[in-house]
Amino acid sequence: MSQDTIDLLKVLAATALVFAAGTLVMLYVIYLMAQYGADLPMVGSLPLRAPPEMVPLLADNRIFTTLAAVHVTATGLALLISSHTVDMALLITSKAVAVVIVALLGFVGGHMIYLQLTENASFALAPLSPVLVALVGFLVLSTLLSVPTLRGLGNLRFAVAIGLVVMGPMLLVWL
Repeated sequence: MSQDTIDLLKVLAATALVFAAGTLVMLYVIYLMAQYGADLPMVGSLPLRAPPEMVPLLADNRIFTTLAAVHVTATGLALLISSHTVDMALLITSKAVAVVIVALLGFVGGHMIYLQLTENASFALAPLSPVLVALVGFLVLSTLLSVPTLRGLGNLRFAVAIGLVVMGPMLLVWL
């Protein structure tokens, strides 16, 4: 495992913990403000039930699938040309999307912990499986299938590029 991959995994772990803790603290502050300061201006209107509405949106969202399909196609096109800037743009994008996905999963984790502590609700991870698949996909796109890695294949990269350009649209149908 390369140092870049290890650093990415550290960033992802830190992001998940920070967003889970931040969500948990935020929800408890909202809860306490609603309980003890409801008569204060603007405090009584804090939406204590708004965060749960985002969980189904995250679980059923196809934006990550679409981004992954476009990224695969763009990786194929980038392999056909020689541009260090495009290579770095795709690498940074795949890592950034992975971090955003982990941040959203951290939010969901913090919210699930809050619901467990306040309402004794059970954890339900099954609806998050599409997001977890997208996370794994973007981790693969930022490590094993990154453009700099695929450039090391020499002239075989042209065949891989054509395969990726064809595979991109197919991902939209499969996923």
